[in-house]
Amino acid sequence: MVFHEKNETISNILYVKDKGDRVNYIIKMAWQHLKWNKWISILMIIEITLGIGVLVYSLNLYSSLLNEEKERKQQRYDWCLEITSPDAVASIGNPALTFEDYETIQKITNNKTFCYIAVPEFYTDSINNYEFTMILADYDKIGLKREDSYWGSSIENIRTQFAVSGLTSKKLPKDINSQSWKTEVADIKLKNCVIVPLEYMRQMEQEIEMAYIHMEWNSKEVSDTTFEKIENYLTEIHGNTYSYRIYSPEIDLQNNGYKVKQSIQLLMHLGGLFLLIFFVGILSVFRLLFDRREKTYGISLSCGVDYKKIFCEILLEIALMNGIGTFLGVVIGYIATYYMDIGLMIGYIKVQGSPMVFVISLCICCFITIVVSGMNYKRLKRKKIIELLNGY
Repeated sequence: MVFHEKNETISNILYVKDKGDRVNYIIKMAWQHLKWNKWISILMIIEITLGIGVLVYSLNLYSSLLNEEKERKQQRYDWCLEITSPDAVASIGNPALTFEDYETIQKITNNKTFCYIAVPEFYTDSINNYEFTMILADYDKIGLKREDSYWGSSIENIRTQFAVSGLTSKKLPKDINSQSWKTEVADIKLKNCVIVPLEYMRQMEQEIEMAYIHMEWNSKEVSDTTFEKIENYLTEIHGNTYSYRIYSPEIDLQNNGYKVKQSIQLLMHLGGLFLLIFFVGILSVFRLLFDRREKTYGISLSCGVDYKKIFCEILLEIALMNGIGTFLGVVIGYIATYYMDIGLMIGYIKVQGSPMVFVISLCICCFITIVVSGMNYKRLKRKKIIELLNGY
């Protein structure tokens, strides 16, 4: 076993015959080097954690926004009715839409309107509490029988306790049960819903709030002039209490999403700046460490250790530092994605982590590790053993 002036082990790898033991030795040596340079290592880990964390968070936001845009483009019904009320008090007791309004709008659009009302319901028995959604839908549009109510697979067990008056309870057909109807604020999974005819609007007028109403059209089937007629009709009937606007969620998202993308890109640049500082810092640190270890490398090489094993030590030392920082950064970035809102995103966009972002983080970690270790190895190879021993 060989020591240098600080009594640190230089190499005993010559005497390790088993390949597994050699790998363990190299890993232990790399870890020991990090411990010897504890404060520098901690500083470097903090920098890469910040860089990767901010980058992961911003990339997840960007990915969520792109996914939302993609989903909007694929929707069959690309224009929607928005209902607002400037006076919340005045709207109490005054329905924003009646079944008669729906019948009139169907005549205006030549039966091209798709409408449903999603009313949240709460049911309690002696043991459990149940939350589900009652969907009032036009049965002609989705191919169901008017005399029946249809229960999704997730709430089918309570259909006998919560029977809808005047309707026979049945299972929701499989092709409909598997569907999700997307709104601006959520995806309504029909397996969690009971569907009843839209005519029940007459009985439930006082329960139906404007946010529950979803009226949609396909722009290829309905003209702008027709949209204007619908807005004028609704304003004429309910204009004292409500305001009506027919709009494209896709276009609204593009208009609002531009500013969001700019903010996210600024956040990406911040993450990239942290990583650039880390990259420059780790290059400088390992250049200084190389100067300090020149004699150590020279003694190891003169004792018969080959360049490949020294390169493995350098590679693993950098990989451990980068790996710890990247792991912490990814964890923090994904936690921030799901639990932190800094006001960048539009409220109705579902923010979620992307597997591709995880892959990108690993690629960044590998790139920095290979480049820094490669540059140190190249510098080592350029010097003769005698030059390393003499420290020049």
